[in-house]
Amino acid sequence: MKRAIVLAVFFVFAISLFGVNRIVEIAVEGNAKTLDSTVRDLSGIKIGDEFDIEKIYRAKRTLQESGLFTDVYMQIKTVDSDYRLVITVEEANTIYPYFGQYLTIGAGERNLLGTGVNIYGGLRFLRFTDKKFLGFIPQPQFFWGGFTLGAGYPQALGTGIDFITELTLFKEVPWQSDLLLTLNRFKLGASYPFGDYVAGVSYTFESGTFDASVTNDYSVSIVNGAFAFGDAENFRQERSNLYGNTVLSYGFGKGFSYLQQTAVMNFWYRIIGRIYILSTTRAGVTYLGTAPVTKQFYIGGNTDLKGWNLYSFNPGHFVFESVEAGVPLTENFGIAPSDELSVYIPKLYLMGVAGSDKTFGLSIGIGFEWRTPLGIAFEPQIFFGGDGFKFYFELR
Repeated sequence: MKRAIVLAVFFVFAISLFGVNRIVEIAVEGNAKTLDSTVRDLSGIKIGDEFDIEKIYRAKRTLQESGLFTDVYMQIKTVDSDYRLVITVEEANTIYPYFGQYLTIGAGERNLLGTGVNIYGGLRFLRFTDKKFLGFIPQPQFFWGGFTLGAGYPQALGTGIDFITELTLFKEVPWQSDLLLTLNRFKLGASYPFGDYVAGVSYTFESGTFDASVTNDYSVSIVNGAFAFGDAENFRQERSNLYGNTVLSYGFGKGFSYLQQTAVMNFWYRIIGRIYILSTTRAGVTYLGTAPVTKQFYIGGNTDLKGWNLYSFNPGHFVFESVEAGVPLTENFGIAPSDELSVYIPKLYLMGVAGSDKTFGLSIGIGFEWRTPLGIAFEPQIFFGGDGFKFYFELR
């Protein structure tokens, strides 16, 4: 036992003597609102870490992509045989507009009290009626439709784990020819990023009550395990990019249970100049039972097969394909009268789905996206599918 202790002490002494250079101090400068500890936690670098220039590059990128800073500078200074890391930041305005499902509109703050906590919320006070302007534009109407509140804590307390939680309490949600009187959901999740990969787990409880028949009412608990790869946030910056995810879900409620596997693969490729193609493939298999027919389990997830009635397809096994081709037009591109901060993108969409229970659908659409200097994107779309022409308007 004594010999083992002596060898361990000698090993530690040898490492310190023969040169494993480490970060012995981390200083933060330029921050007025953001706490020093928040910057250090988000960077993922700790005092005592071995000096690794690649890890410092990743820390710089993580801080820049957090939304808290407009720019980040990293300086390395020697301290005897080790290093002092100086992180200098330029803080950004972290208040942003929030747009959620079913026309939820609100605001968020990405840096609550300087802690890096992202908190957001929105209200549903607008819905579209069956009345149409010009024969095809839905007429809006004000009403009380509930709210959504959520929060996220990236790199929480220096653990490297991202936590999220969200509460949704909705009323009068449109659902095919029926009406969901209430749609309530609570979600709690955690994910851990490592390199270009992310692993995560979550728990969701969802309940709904229907207007047409109480036999459709349901409540379900869902446990998810997920794995993602690639850069889903900055895919437009590269000539080509492949990214996606897979989720294994187990859901259970009164009288039913199911096991479902879904996967999404995205491929971005810039062809000539700014012309691009974005291909999205979704596939799903339900191994056990039947999932409740709600948007939570709809074939396209949050992507509808446009041109058809919403939520028309809910087979046990399916493949969903969407191809988007666009040409971002800016002043520098030479053919668009836009300013340098705005981007206009005419798009062509092709969508299709095939699955069990004789599920089959195709649609084609065009869109014109305007990315504003405020970080908000507007896109009117017209799609032609199984139900004729349909008009859509997206906010991002």
